[in-house]
Amino acid sequence: MAIRDSILAIERELGARHFERRDVIRGMILALLTRLHVVLLGPPGADKSGLSRDLTSRIGGTYFEWLLTRMSTLEELFGPISLKGLEQDSYRRITTNKLPEAQIGFLDEVFKGSSAILNSLLAILNERVFHNDGQPMQVPLEMVVGASNELPEDREELGALWDRFMLRFMVDYIRDASNFSKLLAGAGQIQPTTIALTDLHTAQSEVAQVSIDPVIPQVLDLRAKMRELGVMVSDRRWYGAMDVVRAEAWMNGRIQADVSDLRVLVPVLWSEPVQYPTVRKTVYSLVSPYDSQAEDLLDQAVEVHRGALAAPEDQQTSAGVEATKAFKSVMRKLEAAIQEAKTDAKSTQSLEDALSQVQAMNAEVLKVCLKVA
Repeated sequence: MAIRDSILAIERELGARHFERRDVIRGMILALLTRLHVVLLGPPGADKSGLSRDLTSRIGGTYFEWLLTRMSTLEELFGPISLKGLEQDSYRRITTNKLPEAQIGFLDEVFKGSSAILNSLLAILNERVFHNDGQPMQVPLEMVVGASNELPEDREELGALWDRFMLRFMVDYIRDASNFSKLLAGAGQIQPTTIALTDLHTAQSEVAQVSIDPVIPQVLDLRAKMRELGVMVSDRRWYGAMDVVRAEAWMNGRIQADVSDLRVLVPVLWSEPVQYPTVRKTVYSLVSPYDSQAEDLLDQAVEVHRGALAAPEDQQTSAGVEATKAFKSVMRKLEAAIQEAKTDAKSTQSLEDALSQVQAMNAEVLKVCLKVA
């Protein structure tokens, strides 16, 4: 209980410093609890590396970070060749302070490394093994966070690496003006919550004991729906996904998974960005009609927002008026749904998140189209 409380405290603290990253923060924590890997896709300056550093600074252990380019060498990630080893006809690398000795790694532009780097990464990510002078070396890696501005272009070469990242998130710049103002103001000084590696390992052991038996029927149903939609998910990913569900249940204080824990499968199941809305809607429909309703209403608001901001200058006023009317309608529906969910004793988190985003979009349209500060 104490370890989970500490991890939940870390999650809250990260959420207070890294705005509009709630799902990403939870996903990275779930990855740590299951020794899986995360990839963050988004533009430069979207706080991908900052969030990773902030999380890992609260977990005991060694951290390794590197920016990959087409010119990156094996030495940069895995260490230089030992000169003394060469004298003894050994091609051994000195891995001190390099990825093979790190507990947590952050690889920026992870898909731009050479073939030799990518091939070595596959064994480290999946088997936790680094072959040093032909000898398999067990690595202490708990998690790698990969970051990229774009999806890998050559799926034939990079598909295996892409598949090693169990949780995939698309991140963007902060949308809400109030959150952006908080970002500019800077975070207050607090004593960050930390846990030791031994605590993390204890938590990992507890997560592994969580039963997923109660949700197997829903997972089978979801698998069938994914096939109907043409979203191909390998057996290996489904198997790993169940560890993510176990970790989510553990974070929610349960020793058995509940259907509500399946919400975390959204970042696991999609492979192409165009699949994400469909996967999200399908999972949310299975988990909770309120989550599905929140996403539908949010999608409507996004379309209104996009249309208002794209209106020609001479039509911005009328577009802004119509948009604010539409936003008010969406907000009323979300508020009603929140009350209904509370009556049903269901989670209102997704509805409240959607309401906050619609309010932010409305404020932006008022400012841009109607010149209301």
